[in-house]
Amino acid sequence: MIKQKYFYHEHLADYAELKAKGLMSRGELYGNPDDFREFSSKSFLIETLPRLDLKPDAHVLELGCGTGPVACFLAKLGYRVHGIDIIPDAIDKAKAIAAEQGLDIQYDVLDVCQLPQEGEAYHLIVDSFCSQSMVTDPDRDAMFSRVKSRLAKNGYFLMSCCVFEPDRADAKTRIVDSTTGKVYTRFDQDALWDSDTETCYSPFQLDPFRPSVGPEDYEGTICVNGTWYIHKRCYRTPENLRLELERHGFTVLEQNGEVTENAICVH
Repeated sequence: MIKQKYFYHEHLADYAELKAKGLMSRGELYGNPDDFREFSSKSFLIETLPRLDLKPDAHVLELGCGTGPVACFLAKLGYRVHGIDIIPDAIDKAKAIAAEQGLDIQYDVLDVCQLPQEGEAYHLIVDSFCSQSMVTDPDRDAMFSRVKSRLAKNGYFLMSCCVFEPDRADAKTRIVDSTTGKVYTRFDQDALWDSDTETCYSPFQLDPFRPSVGPEDYEGTICVNGTWYIHKRCYRTPENLRLELERHGFTVLEQNGEVTENAICVH
């Protein structure tokens, strides 16, 4: 049996729920009722964009655009925006919102790991908490190589993602698997973080669209002390995130934010 892609079904379920409830953005499902207007990376973009050498009509790509809060924000600044997301419901909603707001934004259903490596170069590529959902090394390698191939030589890659703060790991958060002896760090109540791979695992939940598919049928599942977990996020430490970006050919000009969750990169 082919293993189910770990990130697709989580997002598919979220956007189906968003559609059923008539919400505007995915963040509203997670406790932020004003997420479309006050999205997580907004302050970073407001502070950073004026410092970049970008033309008013620069061509911009947003990775994992969802329903388009960031794309709409960028389009209102005059940029030519292209948003991509793997979930059709998200793109349908993004197109409807852009039309309602009179914004000319190009949207496409596309996996960021499958972004064509040939095509018009982008002056700016924005990752607003998308890349953290790319967990496996092959997926992250594919994503970063495509970003680099489509970024103009004098362009910028702005990245916002959750990071793991090393001081979270202490004796109180230490979890040892009784079968393998493997050590994990517990955080956010029921999640586990693997320091060797910087992978975040969440308790496995059945996919409402595929209730007969068990944890063994998905890639990235582990059983720790009798509980099944699935890898959901890649939470690098800030230092290792910088090293990863440099390994893929980017120069990190700056890392900032409350927990160093933002990065400004160039070729």
